[in-house]
Amino acid sequence: MRIDMDLYEEAFESIRSGNKRIEMRLNDEKRQKIQVNDLIFFHNVRNEYDVLRCKVTSLKTYKDFFELYEHYDKETIGYRKEENADPADMYEYYSEEKIETYGALAIGIEYIDDLYLADGHMHLEYGPLSTDYVMEFVEEGIRKGLDEINILDHSHRFKEFECCYEHLKVYEEQKNWLSKETKFCNTLDDYYRLIGDVKKKDLPIRVKFGLEVCYTSDTEELLKKILKDVHLDFLTGAVHSVDHILYDMSFSEKLLWDRKDPSYIYQRYYEEILSLIVSGLFDRLAHPDQIKLFDIDPGRDLSLTYEKIADALKEKDMYGENNTGIHYRYGHKDIGICEKMLETFRNKDVKLICASDAHKPSDVGTDIYIAALRNKGRR
Repeated sequence: MRIDMDLYEEAFESIRSGNKRIEMRLNDEKRQKIQVNDLIFFHNVRNEYDVLRCKVTSLKTYKDFFELYEHYDKETIGYRKEENADPADMYEYYSEEKIETYGALAIGIEYIDDLYLADGHMHLEYGPLSTDYVMEFVEEGIRKGLDEINILDHSHRFKEFECCYEHLKVYEEQKNWLSKETKFCNTLDDYYRLIGDVKKKDLPIRVKFGLEVCYTSDTEELLKKILKDVHLDFLTGAVHSVDHILYDMSFSEKLLWDRKDPSYIYQRYYEEILSLIVSGLFDRLAHPDQIKLFDIDPGRDLSLTYEKIADALKEKDMYGENNTGIHYRYGHKDIGICEKMLETFRNKDVKLICASDAHKPSDVGTDIYIAALRNKGRR
């Protein structure tokens, strides 16, 4: 069985260092299901994608935490050498009544690794909003050895967002693209029903649901009104256009890149990226340097721009997305965001998540292992 638990940073790092080898929990119905050899994924409360994978090595029950504390030295249960280990500390987490009802559980743990393989970005765009179709993505995630997948269809799938795309329709090519059968074909209620059905299932990997929302500063007020009533696991913001022109389509060269200076296009793109972050509407930033898609020279040094983006993400406590789709879907040499941007994000302690941008089940997890290593500065 797979178990996910949140931990405050100090206890989290104590496990990573090898000092803490016992996790203390209330022995309630949920924990009574834990068995030796189960996997526990400890999520850092500061960053849910900073995760320690541990194996359960032992399970011992006690009438309360006072009895439990008598059997372990303080460092083994997570205290520092200079701290006083007081069983009453557990009242911060559990009421006296609950402890009396359930007792305490000492979970012996063996730290395995900190490489959590989550694919934070995939779409049902070319299929139905059905449980069977979601399960194709889940099964591929399991086959690829992932620990988590996140499904987030584009906002242009849902009728509620159609008003946010009117500015694109001034160009015939974009109007035709927005008229395809996959656009504005469902409602958010359809999506909520699907999510409810999937979350009833007991799955071996964690599955979360969100939206990838197309952001422009011109539509920010419209988006605020729509998103205030949207309740999902997360919201990802993405910039897909510059001056109302999509920059990553087959017709983009004619409409945008042949008409405007690349230096200007890059400047406007990153201005919109910063506006997206500052808006406070989103939990994550999708493919931050996707503007490099066609490998056109920006004609400018982007180092200071990357620093501004990193600072803004840090201030808003948002995740930056290392999206591998630009490599395997579009043939760009970079497997995700460029090394300079990634290095800047790491140096400024920006929270990172890996993503494949899969648009079909077979693409789930593509290059995620490589991206996870890059996020940690490993090769």
